[in-house]
Amino acid sequence: MAIANMTDMLIKARAGKYAVGAFNILDYNSFKAVVDAASELNAPVIVQISVKTVKLWGYDAIVSWYRQLSENVKVPVAMHLDHCKDIDVIENCIKAGWTSVMIDASSKPFEENMKLTRQVVEMATSANVSVEAELGEIGGVEDDIVVAEENAHLADPAKAELFCQEIDLQCFAPAIGTAHGVYKGEPKIDFDRLKTIAGRTPVPLALHGGTGLSSDVFRKCISLGCAKVNISTQLKHAFINEFVKYHQAHPNEYEPVKVLAAQYEQLKQEVKENIEFFGSSGKGE
Repeated sequence: MAIANMTDMLIKARAGKYAVGAFNILDYNSFKAVVDAASELNAPVIVQISVKTVKLWGYDAIVSWYRQLSENVKVPVAMHLDHCKDIDVIENCIKAGWTSVMIDASSKPFEENMKLTRQVVEMATSANVSVEAELGEIGGVEDDIVVAEENAHLADPAKAELFCQEIDLQCFAPAIGTAHGVYKGEPKIDFDRLKTIAGRTPVPLALHGGTGLSSDVFRKCISLGCAKVNISTQLKHAFINEFVKYHQAHPNEYEPVKVLAAQYEQLKQEVKENIEFFGSSGKGE
């Protein structure tokens, strides 16, 4: 198992009506927390890296974490480039050792989105790298990508079907009403649209904007074909909040290793809770 792309794990998840958690990490410590959580629960997992994180740490450093943490575990671990609009960054990640990438050309006209996605699939296929693409624009804030509510739009089922027929994708992210970041009100999920899209394509679907959704929403989306669930904001909050919490409890202590240990434990616990809820615990072999 160990190092893998996300193709097989998502096919199995969609068929089994559970979801694989895709968790955005921030550093080596959070990477380790995600892999250890998955290993302890015998679950497949996707470790996601934002473009901002790639630019902070560098391609080689992140790939070295991946290999060191994932090569010897018994569960499949995919490393996925999240929401990338830059073809050059995608190409560099593929060459460096990423096993999965997302081309986000959702802000482009439909034909241009297809053209750019097809270009990424062509460069990824020979390297055995899986590809995710998006149709429609998901609102909210995802790192440096900001989509105002009035500019967000949902995926058209007919175009979604054509997109997945024309391009050999391993994961497809249709906009169905979720949002990145923290929800300011009750999210309005278009379940009928999700059901229609899932009925028109066998490609495993991704649910973006997972942080803050209710358990009922998660269950319904997973039952309708969402095999990949993205969790980012929740881990960012845990990363910062646990740092602050530890320092407030120990104001005169300046031992960074203890703070890192507290962050690791909190992140691992939250990842494990999500894995168990998504139903992928025990599905790692």
